[in-house]
Amino acid sequence: MLIFGLMQNTALLTPENYSSGFLIDEDLMAGITAHPEQKENFLAFVLRHTTGEYLGYQAYPSLDLALQAINQIPRPWTFEKTKGACGGEKCGTGPCPVGGCKKGNCD
Repeated sequence: MLIFGLMQNTALLTPENYSSGFLIDEDLMAGITAHPEQKENFLAFVLRHTTGEYLGYQAYPSLDLALQAINQIPRPWTFEKTKGACGGEKCGTGPCPVGGCKKGNCD
């Protein structure tokens, strides 16, 4: 399982945000996605974003169980929005400051 211990996280994945982003800190990122082969299951994953190396992933029969597993990982997470976030052609324009395309994207 992906549960590494209990600690209050600075950001959490929820039923409302899990499909539009992931949790990230200086070393790791964690997220949840639909299982590509078993549509009724969800995959919770943790990887080292600097290398792309998966540290763990686990299929869960419900979104609630996958969320619980990820949200119990004791890391100083921030939520990184992937849908509608600053990035790509938006960097340095409008509400997206220069450098806003890294950890801590603006909305």
